[in-house]
Amino acid sequence: MSEQKATYRVLRLSHIHNQLWEAGTEVEYDGIPGTALEPMNDAAKAAKAKAERKGKAVETITPNGVENQPAPGGDGNKPGSEGGDGGNGEGDENLAELQEQYEQLFQKKPHPAMKSDTLREKIAEKRKELGL
Repeated sequence: MSEQKATYRVLRLSHIHNQLWEAGTEVEYDGIPGTALEPMNDAAKAAKAKAERKGKAVETITPNGVENQPAPGGDGNKPGSEGGDGGNGEGDENLAELQEQYEQLFQKKPHPAMKSDTLREKIAEKRKELGL
């Protein structure tokens, strides 16, 4: 007796078997079913249940949507309004000045991602080394 193939109804546009399937289409699929597939037969129901038990059923996550709000006091993925690296803004107001001092001491520009605290430390070390 041959084993029944898992058949699903596509709930939203999905990429399966290297092809795009429109919502409402029925498709045979032997992989781990996600939320875009609704089981149509016993084999599909068993596969979906097995995937959910193992925690492998794909869940839809909406970035910063209703189910995924940003942390309190945060602005999600927006950079800090103070400028700099999104920190509290303390000391970042003179980042350009610190970069200029670094360039004068080291005769090269600092790495663009270098933070104010790191610049201060490196400048202080170099001044100590030079006896300034």
